[in-house]
Amino acid sequence: MNWFAISISVVVVVTIAVGVLLWSNWKKRLLTQLKQEKHQCQETEHRLLAQLEQEKHQRQETEHRLLTQLEQEKHQLQETERRLLAQLEQEKHLLTQLEQEKYQLQETEHRLLTQLEQEKHQLQETERRLLTQLEQEKYQRQETENCLLAQLEQEKHQRQETRKLKDLSQQHLSLQRTPNLTTTLHDLLVSERWKEADHETLRIMLKVTDREQEGWLNVASIHNFPREDLRAIDQLWVESSNGRFGFSVQQRIWKSVGGNLKANDKIYEAFGDCVEWRVHKNWLQINELTFNSSAPTGHLPAVAVRLGGLSWGVDGFLWEKREACVFLLSEKDW
Repeated sequence: MNWFAISISVVVVVTIAVGVLLWSNWKKRLLTQLKQEKHQCQETEHRLLAQLEQEKHQRQETEHRLLTQLEQEKHQLQETERRLLAQLEQEKHLLTQLEQEKYQLQETEHRLLTQLEQEKHQLQETERRLLTQLEQEKYQRQETENCLLAQLEQEKHQRQETRKLKDLSQQHLSLQRTPNLTTTLHDLLVSERWKEADHETLRIMLKVTDREQEGWLNVASIHNFPREDLRAIDQLWVESSNGRFGFSVQQRIWKSVGGNLKANDKIYEAFGDCVEWRVHKNWLQINELTFNSSAPTGHLPAVAVRLGGLSWGVDGFLWEKREACVFLLSEKDW
C-alpha cells in the first residue's frame, strides 16, 4: 500500500512539476509574444503618428493654399464688383442720355409729322389743282385730236380715192400684157410641173426687167419691177400650191427669222434652214431641190437659188445677187 501511495505521490508530483514547467514555458512564450505584439503596437503607433503628422502637415498646407486662393478670389470679386459698379454707373448715365435723346427725337418726330401733314395738305391741294389743269388740257387735246382725226380721215379718204383711181389706171394698163406674160407659167403650175415653172418664173422676171442678156437681177431691177406683174406671178404660185409656195410666203418666213436689208449670215442660214435650201449646214444647188407638191413651205420658187444670191453659188459669193434677193424679200409690198 505504501509503495502504491508513494507511486501515486511521485506521479502527482511529477505531473505537477511538468505542469509547472509547461506553465512556465507557456508564460515565457506568452510574455515573449506580448512583448513582440507590444513592440509591433509601438511600431504601428509610431508609424500612425508619423502618418498623422504628415496628414496634419498636408492639411495645413492645403488649408493655407485654400486660404490664399480664397483671398485672391475675394480680391478678384472685389475688383469685379468695383468694375461692374463703375459700368452700371456708366450705363445709368447712358440711359439718362438716351432718355434725353428719346425725348428730343419724339419732339423732332412730332415737329416733322406736323410739317409732313402740312406738306401733304399742300401736295393734295397742288395735286387737285394739277388734276383740274390736266383734265382741262386733256379735254383740249381730245378736241384737238378729234379735229385732227376728222382732218386725217378726210385726207385718208382722198388718198384712197386717188390710189383707187391710180390702181385702176395701172390695172387697165397691166391687164393688157400680164395674161400673155404669165400664160405659160399658169399652165405649168396647174399641171404641177414645178421645176419648169420655177425656170419660167426666172425667165419672166429677166424679160420684164430687160436683163435676159445679163441672166441675173440687181437691186434696181427688183425695185423697178412692176408691182402688178410681180403680184400676178406670186398669186399664181400661191393659188396653185394652196398657199405653200410663192414670194409672199417666203417673205413671211424671212421676216419671222429677223430678216431685213441688213441681215447677217446667221439670218440667211436660219431662213435657208426653214425653207430647206440649206440641209445639214450645206447650201443646196438648184438640181438638189425638191420640185414637187410635198416640198417644204416656201421652198419654191427657187429664183434666189438659181441666182446663187443667198449662198456660195456656182460662181462664188455674189453680193449683188444677194442684195437683189434680200430686197425682194424685205421691201416688196404684196
